[in-house]
Amino acid sequence: MAPITEALLELEVLNLAVNNIQRVQNLQRCESLRCLDLSVNFIDRAGLLSLRSLQENEHLEELHLLGNPCTRWPGYRPYVVGTLPRLRRLDGEQVLPSERIAAAQQLPALEARLRAELLAEGIDPDAAAQVEDDSLLDAEDIPETGYVDESGQLRRPWCPATRILDHREAAAEAAAAEEKRRAAQTKGGDGLGLEAPEPPPRTCFPELKEGEPLYQKNEGKWEFTLQESGDGRALQLDVALGRYLDTSAIQADVQPTFVRLLARGRLLQLALPAEVRPDAAVAQRSKTTGNLLVTMPLAAPAATGTGGGAARSVLRPENAAGSKVGGRGGKAAVRGAEVPELAPALVRTAEAGGAGAEDAEDDLPPL
Repeated sequence: MAPITEALLELEVLNLAVNNIQRVQNLQRCESLRCLDLSVNFIDRAGLLSLRSLQENEHLEELHLLGNPCTRWPGYRPYVVGTLPRLRRLDGEQVLPSERIAAAQQLPALEARLRAELLAEGIDPDAAAQVEDDSLLDAEDIPETGYVDESGQLRRPWCPATRILDHREAAAEAAAAEEKRRAAQTKGGDGLGLEAPEPPPRTCFPELKEGEPLYQKNEGKWEFTLQESGDGRALQLDVALGRYLDTSAIQADVQPTFVRLLARGRLLQLALPAEVRPDAAVAQRSKTTGNLLVTMPLAAPAATGTGGGAARSVLRPENAAGSKVGGRGGKAAVRGAEVPELAPALVRTAEAGGAGAEDAEDDLPPL
């Protein structure tokens, strides 16, 4: 669809009959306008003075004003024909050359008579003749006509020019706010509860440096549970990856203080509440649900173990939003799809080779 400005330039016929129009204005952009229908509106004698705004419409040939109060004024027709000499038809009747010449001769007297009648009724003819000009929208520089009052507030008169100034200032403020929001969102969130753009899929685990803080991540929004085993000698990470994800597309990395999974290009990275033995870790995949179970024996079972009995969760669901994970023997962490952003534990990689893995039910992902 063409922009509004282009549509106005090409508009030839405009029907505004049966409306609440009291004066003719804001039609200066309709350069191709040939026929204008303003029948049955509320254009009175004072509104006749606004017809001068149509003098810029060079192609206007036909005008309809029937049903308006101004048509009851005795000098209505010659005044309109004299004001708009290019008209060929007025209210459906042809304007003859002789009528056009006579109207031009009568126009000064008719205008003086009209202004006198309006003044007698307490109407300011100059104010009645003022119309809005939307061509100001194209002006690059509009002079400032406002003033600063005693309280320091900018006061502007209510006119088309100041309304355009207000609109441009509001648009500039909105554009600046949008640019600021996008810049903040690109850096990781705009502070308005909107998420940052989704990162591209990962192809490998991110590089971690020895001794740096570990940021916990769950980019895939996987549902997971991290808990002690039934005998209290291991930590078990159960991740719901879905049954249709091929095992070969899953990568696992177990380190003494953290565990990482990479599936579908999304990273799950968790700090462990106790130190584990990566070389003894085992990964198993369920054939029915597709869940991945990573069992990580504790380096010192006595520090956290229960000595037997049912499995006990070391991650509490109520701490899912922003809790911090402790070091050895810690009991607070996360269960579910949300993880805290930062854990105080430091990155510590295993000196031994890759973790061992045995699959009791299906193929194992590489560890």
